[in-house]
Amino acid sequence: METGFNKKVCRELGEKVEAALNEALKGSGFEMRRGGGKFTEVSYTMKMVFSLTDGETQAHKDYREFAALEYTGFPPDMLDATFKYGSVGEITVIGWLPNRRKNDILFVNSKGEERIGPSEDVIFWYTSKFGKYIKPKMNIQPEEMEVTFTGKQ
Repeated sequence: METGFNKKVCRELGEKVEAALNEALKGSGFEMRRGGGKFTEVSYTMKMVFSLTDGETQAHKDYREFAALEYTGFPPDMLDATFKYGSVGEITVIGWLPNRRKNDILFVNSKGEERIGPSEDVIFWYTSKFGKYIKPKMNIQPEEMEVTFTGKQ
């Protein structure tokens, strides 16, 4: 019987490799997760993503740092919030992907799978549960300044 790589074989092999590597990395401060891959009938190339277990992902960090900026329009409390998202079901927002134009919000669905979605839709469903986020206005009073010019006028 001749066997080759297919989607099912690659998934099973990936799960075994991920479990073995995470077991070997236990206590080292690192973890590994599969990042996709490609296969033909005779070969399988698996991508692996190593990260710090006590650190945060880049997407999580980007959301936390840039949510307060006016142009993003992201509610800061939406990060790590769980809510219903259309027909997908319950999701938890885990980050922002700033290099993506449309599907820029990273979330985990109820099955534990990482997915992406457009920020406009995700914010709509978030605000339908928690209400509209209103950014506080900064009440900064201008101070009197004394300006002194040196040189010719």
